[in-house]
Amino acid sequence: MALTAAVLVAAGPAGRSGPALALPDVVEIHSAHGSSFVPALEGKRPLFILALGSDARPGQRVDRQRADSIHLIGVDLQHHRATLLGFPRDSWVNIPGHGTTKINTAMTLGGPNLMVRTIESLTGIRIDFWMLTSFNGLIRMVDGIGGLSVNVPRRMHDKFSGANFSKGRHHLRGHAALAFARDRHDVPGGDLGRSANQGRLILAALSKLDTVFGQDPGTLLKWISVGWRNVRTDLSLHTLVQLGLTATRIDPGKVTNLVVPATTGTVGSQSVVFISARARSVYADLRADGYAS
Repeated sequence: MALTAAVLVAAGPAGRSGPALALPDVVEIHSAHGSSFVPALEGKRPLFILALGSDARPGQRVDRQRADSIHLIGVDLQHHRATLLGFPRDSWVNIPGHGTTKINTAMTLGGPNLMVRTIESLTGIRIDFWMLTSFNGLIRMVDGIGGLSVNVPRRMHDKFSGANFSKGRHHLRGHAALAFARDRHDVPGGDLGRSANQGRLILAALSKLDTVFGQDPGTLLKWISVGWRNVRTDLSLHTLVQLGLTATRIDPGKVTNLVVPATTGTVGSQSVVFISARARSVYADLRADGYAS
């Protein structure tokens, strides 16, 4: 939902500002390194956004629970293309200052800022913005734009996430979209397959954005109204407008949905994901122009 969340707040209220307060039903959007994103939004270099989903339950701080979804989004504005690079939540990596452990614990140890540092250390890519949402935040956003059409790649029937879909195209409302994004028990590769499906959900949102604006640019008002209710940010109105317009310039047909090359295994009694050395070439491609294939 990261790029489309940016569009939803293109004219969002500057008064909803300040540091992330872990509100349960909003999407947080913040700069990672102050105003250093300016050249990226001007198309002078690739733009990089870290999209995070928290697995916080009611009453828990959204920004201090484990990351349930981790995607680095690279945008090549010169060629109107982008890449969604998913990192499985159980990836076994070095977290700066905390040693080697599952990547999702970076959120519990230091919030989104530590997750930014972890991904930057891993990939060598400097991140411009981070976005964070909770289960309820995702549900509200998807429902607010009337649901998403998603290509379900295979039959899903998982009692843990609630995913129950036949193979094919489905129109998903908020709760169904969340179930689709969380299923890891009956998808190939478990955590790897779940990360790929989360990327499919982001791509579905971008495709809907492209469709609705192509049919009627006036629908922007509806998307803005959704963002007004569901987004919290410390960015200026001008930056939000630029970020929102960036999403409208991306051709959904030129978006790659990748999961970092990896294998599953164990460390002690823990099931983990080991990122392959082959990931270095993906990082290099992405770092160069915001696009990897």
